[in-house]
Amino acid sequence: MDITMVGIDYRDAGLDIREKFSYTKREQEETIKHLKQLEGISGCVLLSTCNRTELVLSYTEEWNQDEKKLFCGLKALEPEQYAQYLHIRHGMEAVQDLFALAGGLKSQILGEDQILTQMKDAADFSRQLFGTDKILETLFRMAVTAGKEVKTKIVLPSSNHSAPLAAIAGLERDGASFREQKCLVIGNGVMGRLTAQLLLDRGADVTVTIRQYRSGIVDVPRAAGRIDYSKRYEKMPECRYIFSATASPNTTITLEKLPVEQLQQDTVFVDLAVPRDIQEEIGTLSGITLYDIDDFGAELPEEAKQSLAAARKLLQEKTQEFQSWYDARDVVPMLLKISEKASEDVMARVTGQFRKNLPVLQKNVEEADQAAAEEIVRKSVQKVVNKLMFSVRDSVDVSTFRDCVDAMSDLYNEEPEGEKDGSR
Repeated sequence: MDITMVGIDYRDAGLDIREKFSYTKREQEETIKHLKQLEGISGCVLLSTCNRTELVLSYTEEWNQDEKKLFCGLKALEPEQYAQYLHIRHGMEAVQDLFALAGGLKSQILGEDQILTQMKDAADFSRQLFGTDKILETLFRMAVTAGKEVKTKIVLPSSNHSAPLAAIAGLERDGASFREQKCLVIGNGVMGRLTAQLLLDRGADVTVTIRQYRSGIVDVPRAAGRIDYSKRYEKMPECRYIFSATASPNTTITLEKLPVEQLQQDTVFVDLAVPRDIQEEIGTLSGITLYDIDDFGAELPEEAKQSLAAARKLLQEKTQEFQSWYDARDVVPMLLKISEKASEDVMARVTGQFRKNLPVLQKNVEEADQAAAEEIVRKSVQKVVNKLMFSVRDSVDVSTFRDCVDAMSDLYNEEPEGEKDGSR
């Protein structure tokens, strides 16, 4: 199977290493365009989130590069220094890993919801840049569908469904209470909006920083206050909790600009971004506590193990469906050709009977109407044959399915032309 997956995630690397491999949208675009120009790469999808960066490739026989070197080289990093933090999967191992990722089983927060959207967005983004091929299109579509099915059918009892929720829940476990507390949320993207809403749900007084986008549309929870991003430092002395959750590659809070003397005692900073939004040195200041997303992992309790086993079983079944599709993908053009020939066969037989038994009626039928009727029959036959054959494909092993296709191909390839006039 010509699929490979190379990447880095929270299990093998801390935030200080992961952030070196994070991508902005512009960097993703440049990288995808670069990869598509490399000999041997048929398709590529680049997934970059807080917890991981994954590069998924489909390749041809011309491909002969070392994936870890490629992955590091894309960020101008030395493979010898970072290869120990990377993982690489080939073939079905890569497929299984991607399906498990979609099901939320590889996330730091078990069963978290955001990964499905992130995977779908990554595939869509690559598609817009003509970076995907049929294999990766199908792989990501089936993986996301499988992930949705896991979330619909299986309940993971203790799963926190987002990094913001995990952070807030973790602080609450340590005794924090947000009711009537003033909180500042830096960033009004997906993570920022979610953070703000979770704090509002707990009775906090929340202010969100905004930037004016070209569209003029700023989407933040209605109950939250708003200040311009440039005013963030002025707002901090009022706030006990300060969350930063932007997609910016730049630091949003620096020690140099922080009004340290004006801050409340026991001010808590929570950095939910990768790469980091908040300068690490801030965490060393007296009276200030700084958290990042690695501080809020979720442990799996005993009651969730059965659900986890069920999720793994479902995902395994779905990966087998992908493998069946992959192994038989070259047969699809043959199926379409067979259905076309079958429709021609049916039309020959129908037309023969039509001419033989209904000569008077035929004369009264306009040629345009007759052509339209023939086209309807032809398409209907193709749909029926396709439905039957794809049903067979999903019900038997690949070898048996190929035998069926070969038999049908032989039927139409070897059938004498004289037998197509309806005489059989």
